Amino acid sequence: MANDFDIEEYDDDFDFGFNIVDEREVTEHEKEIQSRVAESGSKLDTTELETKLDKLIELRQGDESQLDIVQKKHKEDLLKIEKMIMPLLYNLRKNPEDVYIKWPNRKEIIDKQIKKIVTITRGQ
Repeated sequence: MANDFDIEEYDDDFDFGFNIVDEREVTEHEKEIQSRVAESGSKLDTTELETKLDKLIELRQGDESQLDIVQKKHKEDLLKIEKMIMPLLYNLRKNPEDVYIKWPNRKEIIDKQIKKIVTITRGQ
Protein backbone atom coordinates (compact mmCIF):
# COMPACT_ATOMS: atom_id res chain seq x y z
CA MET A 1 0.00 0.00 0.00
CA ALA A 2 1.45 3.32 -1.03
CA ASN A 3 1.66 6.29 1.30
CA ASP A 4 -1.39 8.51 0.72
CA PHE A 5 0.12 11.51 2.45
CA ASP A 6 2.84 14.00 1.94
CA ILE A 7 5.21 14.28 4.91
CA GLU A 8 5.65 17.95 4.10
CA GLU A 9 2.01 18.56 5.17
CA TYR A 10 2.86 17.88 8.79
CA ASP A 11 4.46 20.14 11.36
CA ASP A 12 7.82 18.58 12.14
CA ASP A 13 8.45 21.08 14.95
CA PHE A 14 5.81 19.50 17.21
CA ASP A 15 7.43 17.82 20.25
CA PHE A 16 5.58 14.76 21.57
CA GLY A 17 7.67 14.84 24.74
CA PHE A 18 9.65 11.62 24.40
CA ASN A 19 13.30 10.89 23.68
CA ILE A 20 15.06 7.95 22.15
CA VAL A 21 17.26 6.16 24.71
CA ASP A 22 19.60 3.23 24.63
CA GLU A 23 19.35 0.01 26.63
CA ARG A 24 21.89 1.18 29.24
CA GLU A 25 19.69 4.15 30.20
CA VAL A 26 16.62 1.93 30.50
CA THR A 27 18.48 -0.54 32.73
CA GLU A 28 19.74 2.26 35.01
CA HIS A 29 16.25 3.71 35.29
CA GLU A 30 14.73 0.31 36.14
CA LYS A 31 17.34 -0.28 38.86
CA GLU A 32 16.60 3.14 40.36
CA ILE A 33 12.84 2.43 40.43
CA GLN A 34 13.39 -1.01 41.97
CA SER A 35 15.53 0.41 44.74
CA ARG A 36 12.95 3.15 45.51
CA VAL A 37 10.15 0.57 45.66
CA ALA A 38 12.19 -1.69 47.94
CA GLU A 39 13.07 1.23 50.22
CA SER A 40 9.53 2.63 50.46
CA GLY A 41 7.97 -0.83 50.73
CA SER A 42 9.81 -1.50 53.94
CA LYS A 43 8.44 1.74 55.42
CA LEU A 44 4.77 1.19 54.54
CA ASP A 45 2.25 0.91 57.37
CA THR A 46 -0.35 -1.63 56.28
CA THR A 47 -2.32 -1.66 59.53
CA GLU A 48 -5.22 0.38 58.13
CA LEU A 49 -5.40 -1.75 54.99
CA GLU A 50 -5.35 -4.95 57.04
CA THR A 51 -8.19 -3.64 59.22
CA LYS A 52 -10.30 -2.87 56.17
CA LEU A 53 -9.61 -6.31 54.70
CA ASP A 54 -10.61 -7.96 57.99
CA LYS A 55 -13.92 -6.06 57.93
CA LEU A 56 -14.59 -7.15 54.36
CA ILE A 57 -13.85 -10.77 55.26
CA GLU A 58 -16.25 -10.54 58.21
CA LEU A 59 -18.98 -9.25 55.89
CA ARG A 60 -18.53 -12.23 53.57
CA GLN A 61 -18.66 -14.85 56.34
CA GLY A 62 -21.79 -16.91 56.82
CA ASP A 63 -24.38 -18.16 54.35
CA GLU A 64 -25.42 -14.73 53.16
CA SER A 65 -23.27 -11.65 52.90
CA GLN A 66 -24.67 -8.19 53.53
CA LEU A 67 -24.73 -7.63 49.77
CA ASP A 68 -26.71 -10.84 49.21
CA ILE A 69 -29.26 -9.76 51.81
CA VAL A 70 -29.64 -6.30 50.26
CA GLN A 71 -30.02 -7.77 46.77
CA LYS A 72 -32.64 -10.23 48.00
CA LYS A 73 -34.58 -7.42 49.74
CA HIS A 74 -34.51 -5.26 46.60
CA LYS A 75 -35.77 -8.14 44.47
CA GLU A 76 -38.63 -8.79 46.93
CA ASP A 77 -39.56 -5.09 46.88
CA LEU A 78 -39.52 -4.97 43.08
CA LEU A 79 -41.80 -8.00 42.92
CA LYS A 80 -44.22 -6.33 45.36
CA ILE A 81 -44.31 -3.22 43.17
CA GLU A 82 -44.80 -5.36 40.08
CA LYS A 83 -47.83 -7.01 41.70
CA MET A 84 -49.30 -3.55 42.35
CA ILE A 85 -48.74 -2.17 38.85
CA MET A 86 -49.39 -5.15 36.58
CA PRO A 87 -53.14 -5.41 37.33
CA LEU A 88 -53.56 -1.81 36.17
CA LEU A 89 -51.71 -2.51 32.94
CA TYR A 90 -53.63 -5.72 32.29
CA ASN A 91 -56.95 -3.94 32.86
CA LEU A 92 -55.94 -1.10 30.54
CA ARG A 93 -55.04 -3.66 27.88
CA LYS A 94 -58.49 -5.30 27.98
CA ASN A 95 -60.86 -4.42 25.16
CA PRO A 96 -58.37 -2.47 23.03
CA GLU A 97 -61.13 -1.60 20.56
CA ASP A 98 -62.90 0.51 23.22
CA VAL A 99 -61.64 4.07 23.00
CA TYR A 100 -62.89 5.37 26.35
CA ILE A 101 -62.18 4.19 29.87
CA LYS A 102 -64.76 4.51 32.62
CA TRP A 103 -62.95 4.81 35.92
CA PRO A 104 -65.05 6.12 38.77
CA ASN A 105 -63.27 7.02 42.04
CA ARG A 106 -59.92 6.75 40.32
CA LYS A 107 -58.31 9.46 42.46
CA GLU A 108 -58.85 7.50 45.67
CA ILE A 109 -57.81 4.20 44.06
CA ILE A 110 -54.64 5.71 42.55
CA ASP A 111 -53.74 7.53 45.78
CA LYS A 112 -54.00 4.24 47.67
CA GLN A 113 -51.63 2.49 45.23
CA ILE A 114 -49.21 5.45 45.30
CA LYS A 115 -49.00 5.20 49.09
CA LYS A 116 -48.30 1.47 48.90
CA ILE A 117 -45.57 1.96 46.29
CA VAL A 118 -43.94 4.82 48.20
CA THR A 119 -43.96 2.72 51.36
CA ILE A 120 -41.92 0.07 49.57
CA THR A 121 -39.59 2.33 47.61
CA ARG A 122 -38.86 4.81 50.41
CA GLY A 123 -39.30 2.52 53.39
CA GLN A 124 -41.91 4.79 54.98
